[in-house]
Amino acid sequence: MQNSIFISYNPLSAKEKQLAEGLFRQGRQNGYFIYLPERNSLKNLSSVTKSNIDISDWFIIFSTAQLSETVMEEINYALKTKDSSHIIVVYSKHIGKNIQFQNITPIEVFIDTYDLNSIEKFKTDIIDKISAVNKKATEQKRKQTEDNETALKVILGIGAAALLLSALTSSKKS
Repeated sequence: MQNSIFISYNPLSAKEKQLAEGLFRQGRQNGYFIYLPERNSLKNLSSVTKSNIDISDWFIIFSTAQLSETVMEEINYALKTKDSSHIIVVYSKHIGKNIQFQNITPIEVFIDTYDLNSIEKFKTDIIDKISAVNKKATEQKRKQTEDNETALKVILGIGAAALLLSALTSSKKS
């Protein structure tokens, strides 16, 4: 199953757009479906963006500059549909945290937006982090399936033994 990532960024920040597009390319190269916001001249959240947030497994927010109203709408919408363990917030080391979350704990990452090596490492690290979480979830599902199959085999074995015992008992009575 191919995983998908939605990337939100401030449309007024050229740096965030550049970061989002770089992560878009890196994610695509690593086999992910990547979605960027579909933004229109209206300041409302588009139905395409809502749909892409809904179908994405991950939601990444670039928050290295003051958040626009549009980004806040995307974040609020994502918070209604995503588990906080699949929300990643990217802050600038120079500005710090500029979003206060209540009742959730997203994954928080700080990057040095002035250091190109840091930015390249960040893109690789984010994809690796998502891949590791996805791999762990897949492994847990596989283990659960194995455990269910083992339990089913035990139950079927007990049922077969009970039928055999019943058949042996009734043949002795005859």
